[in-house]
Amino acid sequence: MDGLKKLQFKETPFVVLTRHFFRRLFLNETVFFEEQMAGKIISIIAILSIFPAYVADNLLFIYLIIPGKPQAWAEISEFTSLIMLLIGLVTIFVWDAIFLDRQDFLNLMPLPLKPLTIFSAKFASLVMFVGIFAIGLNALSSIVFVLFLGQASYFGFLSTVVLFLTHLLVMFLASAFMFFALGFIAGFFNILLRGKIFQRISDLLRLSLIVVHIFILYFFLMDTHFIQKQFESFKALQESPTTLMMNFPPLWFTGLYEVLQGNREPFFRQLAWRAMVALVIAVTAFFLITLISYSRHLKKISPEGAKHYRPSIVRRLAEPVLNLTILRQPVERAVFWFYSSALTRSRFHRTRILSYLSVGFGISLIMIVSTGKMFWRAQSGNMLSLPLVLSFFLLVGIRDASNIPLNQGANWIFEIAESPRRWSYFSALRKSIFVFVLIPLYLLLFVFYGFIWNWTTSGLHCLYDLALAVLLVEGVFFQHRKFPFACSYLPGKSKLYIFWLVYVLLFLGYIFIPRWIEPYFLARPSRLIGFYGVIILIIAGLWLYHRYFFYEKNQILYEDNPESALLELFHAT
Repeated sequence: MDGLKKLQFKETPFVVLTRHFFRRLFLNETVFFEEQMAGKIISIIAILSIFPAYVADNLLFIYLIIPGKPQAWAEISEFTSLIMLLIGLVTIFVWDAIFLDRQDFLNLMPLPLKPLTIFSAKFASLVMFVGIFAIGLNALSSIVFVLFLGQASYFGFLSTVVLFLTHLLVMFLASAFMFFALGFIAGFFNILLRGKIFQRISDLLRLSLIVVHIFILYFFLMDTHFIQKQFESFKALQESPTTLMMNFPPLWFTGLYEVLQGNREPFFRQLAWRAMVALVIAVTAFFLITLISYSRHLKKISPEGAKHYRPSIVRRLAEPVLNLTILRQPVERAVFWFYSSALTRSRFHRTRILSYLSVGFGISLIMIVSTGKMFWRAQSGNMLSLPLVLSFFLLVGIRDASNIPLNQGANWIFEIAESPRRWSYFSALRKSIFVFVLIPLYLLLFVFYGFIWNWTTSGLHCLYDLALAVLLVEGVFFQHRKFPFACSYLPGKSKLYIFWLVYVLLFLGYIFIPRWIEPYFLARPSRLIGFYGVIILIIAGLWLYHRYFFYEKNQILYEDNPESALLELFHAT
């Protein structure tokens, strides 16, 4: 009993808040998992740690061959850049949970908590978050650094330990700088812009930053010769560094790395000083933005009223046409516009979908750059795969977002008013995706290809890929029983962290196989008639199967239940 009292005494408000804020970082608009959180974090970090270790091995292997003390600061700066990029990408995915939000204030203000306790717990949770990812990402690379640089420098045991600790410390500080700098940018736009404007700009900024991070990571993991050449130029300019070189953040922490290893050259001491000043400025600026955000929330602590949206001009013009053509059933018509709200107005779902789409944009940008200007006009290779890449990530994002309810109240409303024609709820989903997602996407792609190719070829190419995208919609929603955007959500069932290799293989098959076949159709467009005939037969068969067999024999799911293994474990305990 005494031990239990001691344990309860340690659960101070600071400890409870820190744990709460840390868990909230994994319950945001982009990343949402609470079940088996520790296992998922470990799995994600373990996968990500492979890439830094691979890059470190490529960078430092030469020092096992070259005798003498290695001068590896250029390689260290390149590796530091990689770690900062990875942390930056992680930061963007938890963008919404970095600051105290309105829900935090509404929940915490009535409690007898000091503002200092709240801010301290929030900061501690952020430091824990950065520390876990920084140390986890360097778990394997730190061993590579110790083995390669330690052996090349003939280090003893004590020097090896110092090198190991220095590596982890500097990578943590560099990661903290990146995290709080990006956090300051998010907070700055939040203060500068208001309401809907900030939400739109924030979504666009996040998408752009993800694309940029993925694009730069390509040079570290694939086109390594180009990036190594850039850092080798830094080494040549050590005696007379340029302004751009001295203002390159990863180089600052490289100087700190060298100074902690005993290097007293003025060049590295100046860089180390800049690293510490930059870190202090980033953290201080983050705190100032947090305080300003805190004062703003205190002034707006009254409950938020329900929002009533007036139909847009486009909807008022399109609704009669759609009602007379593809939405002839009242039930289908109602859920169609319900799904349109989730796809176009829900910031939570829009952010989740845009996160997937931004990855597709990043990969597409890499494919365009790797193709080269001379081959942009070539109707082959990567240029044929761009629509497939974008549609794949966009549709997978919608499939994931549809698992999360737009409004939990809609769950029971749809359940008590369920129509005997269950297929209508799911056919409306397919039609809403086609109207609000695929048509706008392929219209933009048609304009893009029209300028670099010709309009006829662009139209044929987009029609070919649009048919494949419609077929992919059928694939990702095959035998889907959960009510889209209304079924209760139970985290932990997608198992993306386990089946990621399967998804990668499916993605590669989806983008490579159709592009190998497409030149056959582009050479003679009349062949597309047979292609469309096959696609129409497949889709018609799937629609008939779902309408007259699957949904006739299976109930719609309105509540997401735990897996059978978890239920058995619960009853066993």
